[in-house]
Amino acid sequence: MRVGGYIALVLGLACACGARAGEKADEHNVTYKSGIAYDSNYFADTNRLSAISLRAGFGLNGKIALEGAELRYSLEQEEVRLPRYRFANEHNTIAALGLTKRFSEKLEWALELRGTRSDAGDIFLHLPEEDIGYRQLDHKLEASSQLGILALGGKNTLTASVASLMKGKARFRPAYFLPTRLEANEALLSLKAEHARSLGGGEAGLTLAYDRIAVPEGQQEKYERFPANTLRGSLAYGYRFSDRFAVLVEAGFTSISGDEISDKVKRTRPYLRAEAEVKATERIAFGAGFSQDYALFDPDDPIAEFHRRFQFVIKSRLTEKVGLDLALHRVHKDWIYYNYDTSERRLVATLSFDTGKNSKLEVEFNRLLHGERDTDLAYSGSSITSRFSGTF
Repeated sequence: MRVGGYIALVLGLACACGARAGEKADEHNVTYKSGIAYDSNYFADTNRLSAISLRAGFGLNGKIALEGAELRYSLEQEEVRLPRYRFANEHNTIAALGLTKRFSEKLEWALELRGTRSDAGDIFLHLPEEDIGYRQLDHKLEASSQLGILALGGKNTLTASVASLMKGKARFRPAYFLPTRLEANEALLSLKAEHARSLGGGEAGLTLAYDRIAVPEGQQEKYERFPANTLRGSLAYGYRFSDRFAVLVEAGFTSISGDEISDKVKRTRPYLRAEAEVKATERIAFGAGFSQDYALFDPDDPIAEFHRRFQFVIKSRLTEKVGLDLALHRVHKDWIYYNYDTSERRLVATLSFDTGKNSKLEVEFNRLLHGERDTDLAYSGSSITSRFSGTF
């Protein structure tokens, strides 16, 4: 979510429940995108292999008004080609279906289903005479249900979601090795209860969240991926001082537990999130944010990581049809299973051109610095990308 997105979410909670589920008119769109990029370290590792990639995508999305409800759908297909490393070509399909049902002025229910099929590749071994890569077909299924109730002086939201990541076998190119599984399957169960209400001219919120990662027992030791769960409680307050300045602060505690977690690990830590958004003029806006919390789903560590994130964003409109965005991201990751930590710093500059007819052209520069406690494993990379996208 963009910087300031949480601010808009918190400050708009009271209005969200009042939004009508299902407009009178249906809406259907076709989206398209294409692009070319050069990356000095495409696989983001110490091999530092450069590559040119070609991307193209096509999608359908829309909504259908039903009696007292709204049905949303989307289907997207993306193709990525690497002329130099064909084993890393990608074929990605994403399908989503959502339903929002409004039972009364105080009760609303939403259901979201999403499926992703990813047929992609990566580098396995870089040798002076050749590169050995592999391809892997993964599937990800997600489902969430949310119930919104206006009661107790505010809006109450109950959310339950599950995400299942099913890893396929690695198929090596060239086929020097038999197809084999490299990673374990995993599933994330999330339960969340939220209460938000007006307070002192702003919005105050209370959140209780429980997450549990599950891994098949037969794959845990073999692939070093272990189950764990986290429990978080936090209080939030968002305030809009004017049309140009808004802040959000959320604080609480988050705790992790699991059979494979060492007694030396600090299991309960402060949960923090702070964001600010400033609209300096009609043409330029600034945003800054900091957060820290556990990350359970698909980490590099066998159990989980504790992330500290900082981001700073500048959004500007140079002319009526030309925009320039600058973003600085930094994340520090404390590993839970291993006594280890990594960090990433990223600078992204995006120049966008409104080409009319609901289309735009973007040119983006991306610089990544990846740091590790073992400096021999640190790496960096830069990329420049040109993208064209639109809707009709």
